[in-house]
Amino acid sequence: MQSVERRKSPWVQNERSAKRVHPSHQHQVPSHMNQLTSYELLEQLGKGTFGVVYKARQKSTGKLVALKKFIVHDRKEGFPITSFREITIMRKLKHNNVLQIIDMVHERGGFKENDGVDIDIDIDTADPSASASSPMGYFYTVTPYISSDLNGLLRNKSIKMTLPEIKCIMKQALQGIDYVHSRHFLHRDIKTANILLDSFGTVKLADFGLARIYHGVYPDTPESLPGGGRREYTGLVVTRWYRAPELLIGVRKYTTAVDMWGMGCVFGELYKRDAILQGKSDLDQADRIFQLVGAPSESNFPHSKQDNRNGINLLVDYPRTLEKEYGTLMDDQALELFDGMLKLDPVKRFNARKALGAAYFSTEPLPCLPGEIRKYEESHESDFSHASGPRKPEVERGPESAVRSIKQSPEKAASSRFIGRQQTRQSSSWTASHGKTHNWQGRNDGWGSGWTSRRPFSDNKRYEKRLPSSQASSSDLYGSEANQSFSAMRKYLHEKKKE
Repeated sequence: MQSVERRKSPWVQNERSAKRVHPSHQHQVPSHMNQLTSYELLEQLGKGTFGVVYKARQKSTGKLVALKKFIVHDRKEGFPITSFREITIMRKLKHNNVLQIIDMVHERGGFKENDGVDIDIDIDTADPSASASSPMGYFYTVTPYISSDLNGLLRNKSIKMTLPEIKCIMKQALQGIDYVHSRHFLHRDIKTANILLDSFGTVKLADFGLARIYHGVYPDTPESLPGGGRREYTGLVVTRWYRAPELLIGVRKYTTAVDMWGMGCVFGELYKRDAILQGKSDLDQADRIFQLVGAPSESNFPHSKQDNRNGINLLVDYPRTLEKEYGTLMDDQALELFDGMLKLDPVKRFNARKALGAAYFSTEPLPCLPGEIRKYEESHESDFSHASGPRKPEVERGPESAVRSIKQSPEKAASSRFIGRQQTRQSSSWTASHGKTHNWQGRNDGWGSGWTSRRPFSDNKRYEKRLPSSQASSSDLYGSEANQSFSAMRKYLHEKKKE
């Protein structure tokens, strides 16, 4: 009976095309999802492998927002799984120190201008399939516009932070990551560029593009050990300068401790005003770590020799220099916290709860309140990247975090292809163990390099089943409008997948 009804449809030619959608319906905006015309685009903030970020103004309220545009290159490949993960995870996080998604926006394919701002992709990096003929169009997340990030603030020589301000910023960042871990997620890209500071002095953790569900035990007391070992993750995560030593040697069953190492690096950077460990390769990065915190041994880095898959040189004999190098910048309490977050052994490394309970935060001068932080000049990492050239380390984004890419020209792709020996070995190992072939291509376009692969949208269904249920309803988290937008996006993508 169903097939008879289908044959009556003027848009169906035969039974095989029953799922085909008439061309006039391909560009309809999903119901309950705002259109791009609801926003006035002001300027482009950045562009990279994931897509494009814009500063915009919501026309109905006049509020400044940031629009993050996700690119769908090919209908057959589907919406990028990593983008879907990022959106899904951010919707499950509600905390004052975590950036919130306030809306989802859909743009029909080929839409080029909005209030005079060109939002088309550059012809040098554009994917021909991402054009007016693209049936999916583009999706955007809408978040509050945050005036600065820590990387930009620390590189702005006109800005001098007081010690109470540094303590307040660090405390808020730790509160944010403690909450993320309590919800059983790993951030996996903690760095100053992903820690934002708004005009009210509130810190926001951002960029959950590499975040994943954490299947271990959450360390919910200061003395709790991070539980792990239940699942292997890719080791190609975290920007190199903030990458934990267990990741560098090739440990795959890592824990929340990888985020705490990043927090330790951020803490040191707040004092030094520059990244504390600027390795040129993974081998060099490990070498710099051992020079700072001391040579690895069975007592301070257990099982490191057995776990060393990447050929890191562990037979070094460097004297520890942390106290000598930072003793003039930090007092004893700050050094204690710094050392605690930079333990080689992830089991002994401070968890977020222990770091928050450190004497550093209860010693004079005390942390100021967020509202007491001075209103700094707007400063973003991109402001200084454009002015002084590339400074960023590479971010090797592995198979799990793929597909946030705008296609590059062959010349640019060739010049930025990742050639590290141990990274090649890791990617080959991943391919062998998963039995799939992926299209690998390294990138370095000012937002960090990225591994790219192609995964079908069908993987999302399996992923969604693993997501922990939220303690609060989605309408409580983001309001009915944002929730309806996300639900509409999911329904729309699944419908497009059937076409």
